[in-house]
Amino acid sequence: MEIKVISLGHIAVNCYMISTDKAAIVIDPGFSSAVVENFLLENADKERLILLTHGHFDHIGGAADLRDVTDTDIAIGEKENFALSDMEYNLSDRFHAHLEPFSADILLKDGEEFLVGDIKLKTILTPGHTVGGVSYLIDDILFSGDTLFNLSIGRTDFPGGDLKVLKDSIKKLFLLNGDTTVLSGHGEPTTIQFEKDNNPFLKGTI
Repeated sequence: MEIKVISLGHIAVNCYMISTDKAAIVIDPGFSSAVVENFLLENADKERLILLTHGHFDHIGGAADLRDVTDTDIAIGEKENFALSDMEYNLSDRFHAHLEPFSADILLKDGEEFLVGDIKLKTILTPGHTVGGVSYLIDDILFSGDTLFNLSIGRTDFPGGDLKVLKDSIKKLFLLNGDTTVLSGHGEPTTIQFEKDNNPFLKGTI
């Protein structure tokens, strides 16, 4: 499995492109990108999917166009699909980012395991940054969206944010193996154990 990351937009969202012999997955295409588009087009012979961790505009902004150009389905947590058409909730109005309302093709449940080609994924509901945000686990790699960062955690001052709920979500992630790599929506990679030991926002609270 090969994982490439590209930083998109002025908020520098991490968009991940994951490929194997039989699969091609894009996680959080927040802004239009020829690189991401070409990735899916060049892998058109494989099973493909666009995954969204949550509904904020900087993570979803390029998804609808990418689906149209590449004929690739979009998946999101079932409790977050509404955000794709709610301009106040997804912050596109607040940040003056024009975003046409759309809907996902696949709605994922908490704990749901599914296959994309030869890649097995698990959906983990991780609200707190938003109402229905999810993280995705592939083997020992966690794509945490804006729930958990390297030495930080997601903001909770936007609509749907709740600090207690966010920390409860992180408690759930901390049950994963400490060697699990965390690839978040912004910033550098980390591991579950490193965040348990060092994250200043979590010390003494979970």
